[in-house]
Amino acid sequence: MQKNNKFHTRSIALSVVFAVVCLIYVIRLVNIRINAEPEEDTGEYYERRETVQAVRGEIYDRNGKKLVSNSYTYDFVFDYAAMSGDRAQQNIHLLQAIYAMQSTGNYDKLTDGGFPFAGAYPNYSYTAEALSSDTNTYYRLLKRIAENELEDESPKAKDQLTADYLEEFYASHPEAFPTESEIIEHYLKKYALVDSKGAPVLSDGQTDMLLRLRYNMELADFSVYNSYVMAADVDKDFILYVKELCLPGADFEIRTSRVYEYPGYASHILGRVGKIYAENWEYYKELGYEMNDTVGIDGCEFAFESYLRGIDGVRLIIEDADGNIISQKMETEPKPGQDIYLTIDIDLQIAAEDGLEENVKKYASSESGALVAMDPNTGELLAVASYPTYDLSTFSADYKDLASNPASPLLDRALEGLYAPGSTFKLGMTALGIDGEYVSRGELLECEGVYTRFSGHQPKCWIYNSATGVGNHGLINASQAIAVSCNCYFYELGWRMGIDKMNTYCTLLGLGQKTGVELPEKLGTLAGPEYREQSGGVAWTAGDTILAAIGQAENSFTPIQLSTYVSTILNGGTRYAARLLYKTSSFSEGGDSYVKPCEALQQISISDEALLTVKRGMKQMVEDSATVSKYMKNVPVTVIGKTGTAELGGSERENGLFVCAAPYDSPEIVITSVIEHAGGGSYAALAAARVLEAYEFD
Repeated sequence: MQKNNKFHTRSIALSVVFAVVCLIYVIRLVNIRINAEPEEDTGEYYERRETVQAVRGEIYDRNGKKLVSNSYTYDFVFDYAAMSGDRAQQNIHLLQAIYAMQSTGNYDKLTDGGFPFAGAYPNYSYTAEALSSDTNTYYRLLKRIAENELEDESPKAKDQLTADYLEEFYASHPEAFPTESEIIEHYLKKYALVDSKGAPVLSDGQTDMLLRLRYNMELADFSVYNSYVMAADVDKDFILYVKELCLPGADFEIRTSRVYEYPGYASHILGRVGKIYAENWEYYKELGYEMNDTVGIDGCEFAFESYLRGIDGVRLIIEDADGNIISQKMETEPKPGQDIYLTIDIDLQIAAEDGLEENVKKYASSESGALVAMDPNTGELLAVASYPTYDLSTFSADYKDLASNPASPLLDRALEGLYAPGSTFKLGMTALGIDGEYVSRGELLECEGVYTRFSGHQPKCWIYNSATGVGNHGLINASQAIAVSCNCYFYELGWRMGIDKMNTYCTLLGLGQKTGVELPEKLGTLAGPEYREQSGGVAWTAGDTILAAIGQAENSFTPIQLSTYVSTILNGGTRYAARLLYKTSSFSEGGDSYVKPCEALQQISISDEALLTVKRGMKQMVEDSATVSKYMKNVPVTVIGKTGTAELGGSERENGLFVCAAPYDSPEIVITSVIEHAGGGSYAALAAARVLEAYEFD
């Protein structure tokens, strides 16, 4: 019985202790809430102005289908200048904000900056990342040590400490690295989390939350110049909760995010938005941007930034001495950015990207390719595809894998990939041959399989079998030479023209020239004596000229250049600037504000005779190729085309190139398809066929 009484007495004692602890905790919470109430109005008011971000313009395809739209979320931020100057008071307000997040289910949205300690206060230990010299967590910790002057053993003066110096110092003096308790003790004092005797003023849980939050705020350079985003994408319940608290310095900013309506498609074209890079700040500063503004980083987002941006507004806010908002009004209304319409047809773009992937995966030796579809009569780009590609909606999460992928998915092969043109070069040679009177349309040149004009170098036609000494095309005319891609015919044509005439003409057709597209593009190389000399190669010879005539030597061009080149021939000699911008539209101005006109960069005379010869040869080529004609069987109009096989040397399989246009009589669309390491030009026709199947012909 005595034993039971002792147990009962002990239980009562424990219950009393537990009740006292709970009472103390409740009193502290009540005290926090009481202290947070606004103090007596002193009659002092302050004005401040904040920027109101303009809505960024959206992006559409040529038919008005939305490609990139905006979503709007609220970020919970603290403004340093509007907070209480007393850090103990700040702590109360910050805890109230944390409790509000917990109460409304928004705590998981709290910004995480990389706290270097595991465990909970007061039992902290460094995380593995904080002690690993190749991590961001470690480097950021060094910056905190330097800026807070926590290093005591370095020979340098405290105000001379930098993270880079400490990285070297601790590598040779690891014993000098501050302990967990040294770091924590500093922050406890700095942020009034202990009293003058070093005793905690809050519970361990509250202290832990504030230590993490304060550290993250330092990482974000929270100051009068930079507000701190405490939580992103908070919900309405939390917003209402915080507004009732009237926390000094607390505010909400509308954040606009880009939504990609066709995730994974047109990624290389559309581009990304983000904060201004430090190295570009001076440029944007001159244009009136703020440091934290969002701008186009690449693609059309960057190219058409001046249209999409809009003009920010200004809000005037009047606060009392405690930071409570008394009134606010808009001094300058924000002006939304203009919407832009691209020349791209998203249905063709999808067909191009899906077809390109299908084409690449058809051949085990290939893992990449590109396709460009263009209106030959305007220069408008209907589809621009590069494979492999990526998804803009998950770009940040995928970046590490994308950057390390040996197939280079970040490279826009359509605009920046350089490829030897192979036999697609023969189209321009034919047009020049006829109009330059180096050969007539019906003139027959003989292919014996081996070109014997030179006693030394005697290149062979592809049809010639070196082992048997058999294979030739016999006597053929210009159209037939295109259809069968006879090398010997074009060797002779090149010899008659000479490299200067060839290059002058091909330059006018756009080879080795910028196309005018608004995105970054490679220039390409037109082979010849000038380039050879500039690159420090051996002297140019007549043998090099005849190789250049069939698209070899150093000739290398981008797919968009090849589409421009073929378009210029097939439209009769007008080289239009390639373009992605179709028009802009402003809701505030009530309609289209700018329609981009076609721009003719060059005019060259191509006779009807030359054009007919080229087109007949291209038509026959498609009809005679079992592979190409098979792919084109579902296209409702007559397709004309030309294959090209680019030798790479060594053991690598050749790149396959295919250029085509349709319909035969009056081409509306020109396509260049490149499949790397496919082994032959006809093997690049599948992707082009998929685009032609999706195209709606007049």
